[in-house]
Amino acid sequence: MATYAQSKRDMSRLEDYLEAIYNLNEEKGFISASDISERLGVKSPTVSSMVAKLAREGYLERERYRGMKLTDRGIKVARSVIRRHETIFELLSMFGLSKDVAYEDTEGIEHHLHPVTVQKFERLVEFLKADPETSAKLKQSMDRD
Repeated sequence: MATYAQSKRDMSRLEDYLEAIYNLNEEKGFISASDISERLGVKSPTVSSMVAKLAREGYLERERYRGMKLTDRGIKVARSVIRRHETIFELLSMFGLSKDVAYEDTEGIEHHLHPVTVQKFERLVEFLKADPETSAKLKQSMDRD
């Protein structure tokens, strides 16, 4: 039986694949296993295994020699992951972090936040975008030594 930590890791990997597949399809109009491998920095057999799992679990459809595409379920999860990623990245950037640091930190925490926390972050980002003066004060406060 899988532990909670193991199932959390599995879900994080699944989400990373769905996000990569969604983005590749948006960028290129198609999805190849080699593109997924390159995007995620994993070997082809690993991609094949995960693609099979995604198909079994209803996130992906694949046809031999024709390629693959996300199902409605896969698209829904991918968009949610992308929105969560963008929200966290934007919030960390508002703190005055460099893009590289904000990206690295986003990658590190995006799968570990409760959906309610992400929703609160979304509201905070919206608030700060609507109030540039407060946003500037926040950034100034964060930049203090």
